[in-house]
Amino acid sequence: MAEFKAARGKRALAGIGALALAAAGLLGGSTAALATTPEGLNFGNIDETASGTINIHKHEHQNGTDATQNPDGSGTAIPSDGIEGVTFTAYPLTGINLKDSEDWDLLNDLQGQLTSACAIPGQTLGTGIVSAATDQTGFTQINVDSIGAYLICETGAPASVVDRALPFVVTIPFPWDNGWLYEVNVYPKNGLTGIEKTIEAQEGLGLGSVVKFPVTVTVPLTQGTDVLTRFVVQDVLDPRLSDGAVESVTIGGVAVDPSYYDVAVDGQTVEVVFNVAGLNWLKGRGQQQIEVVFTGIVADVHDGEIKNDATLYANTPHNEFELDSNEVQTNWGNAVITKVDSADPATVLEGAIFEVYEAANPYAVTCDKALPDPANLISIDGRTQFTTNENGIIELLGLFVSDSENPAVNAEQRCYVLKEVKAPAGFVTPEGDAALTALAVKTGQTTGVDVEIANVQQDVPELPLTGAQGQLLMIVGGTAVLLIAGGLVVLNRRRAAADNS
Repeated sequence: MAEFKAARGKRALAGIGALALAAAGLLGGSTAALATTPEGLNFGNIDETASGTINIHKHEHQNGTDATQNPDGSGTAIPSDGIEGVTFTAYPLTGINLKDSEDWDLLNDLQGQLTSACAIPGQTLGTGIVSAATDQTGFTQINVDSIGAYLICETGAPASVVDRALPFVVTIPFPWDNGWLYEVNVYPKNGLTGIEKTIEAQEGLGLGSVVKFPVTVTVPLTQGTDVLTRFVVQDVLDPRLSDGAVESVTIGGVAVDPSYYDVAVDGQTVEVVFNVAGLNWLKGRGQQQIEVVFTGIVADVHDGEIKNDATLYANTPHNEFELDSNEVQTNWGNAVITKVDSADPATVLEGAIFEVYEAANPYAVTCDKALPDPANLISIDGRTQFTTNENGIIELLGLFVSDSENPAVNAEQRCYVLKEVKAPAGFVTPEGDAALTALAVKTGQTTGVDVEIANVQQDVPELPLTGAQGQLLMIVGGTAVLLIAGGLVVLNRRRAAADNS
């Protein structure tokens, strides 16, 4: 870490300068450029009526950099990112009067007295001067009305800051290069973490399918020899998800040694807890990202919107932090199918068997002309065929619609295709396109009938004819018999007359 180079003869202030700007992890830090170099040094006697400015450049910890930043604003570019939203407070040390040469010697005694607490033993603090929050580059400043020694404390930070800068002391003016600075640049550092949750593209599309939630966390870079005292990634699954588990824990795409962490499951709460060996291992991986993939099985749909977030607990020796991820959502719906008699649609049919397929274009503008993807037969709660009950109804409870992470993001409906594979006894099983019915499934609990499908009766062999047509045939047949009989009588008489002659 870079250190200030104080002029000879100013060793007392060199000590406090190092304390203020180096020992607390304040030197070194973004790709953002340094602030404009101050107008320059003042020489000779201190201007006892002067005011001053403390320019604060707030950045992430640096890992192994030789970058140098100086209190006059000169030096190399800060090699770590600026941190937005951090506030500082400058407290005057009322017991030190920089107009008295003897009090300058007291500053060196403060070297070993600073801790993580915003206080110095034996020193009284005046009314604090609060800075504005740092901007996107990590910059803010504090203007002071009079010369003096000021204790600077980090008094506000985003939740992602897990290791706040230690308090430090700055004097106005500050001794530098044999002169005096009334505008001083300081470079406090923080350890940052973060957590982001997403959803893997859904593979199983029916109730009983697994949903996967990758959670990415950033390992904070702690100061000096400090080691994280706690690092826990937690997911409390929605009650409609069962069998919570952890599929994988990786860093840079490589599996983390399972001996570094434990997986704990308590009801809906699933945690990855890094143990002592794991915390020591994390020390060398500051600012790297660990991905934990949580899983759950969709056991119920209810209103169809299953929401979820995750939490990171990351403690340092000085601070305890709890950071929630963004919320993600997976959307599911139901469908109701009714089978009726085509001759009398008010009459329902029991025993029709259907299969459900994902549509070839599941997010078409309309599902009316949806065609099935024959390779994607849907399983719902372990079943792939569904039979109408005594009320002629099939309830398809639990079909995937969309999620908040993958295209089409939070789509309101998804297309499926029903295929009738067996009609009720005595009715015709349709074939080809006639067997297919497009189905639009929307997020939420279905209360009515979505689709009504009719069947026609089977054709059967004709029965023997009866009635008027049968009587006519019988008359015709009887007449023919009488004519034949009469002809036989005439023929027999002619034969008899021939024999007598």
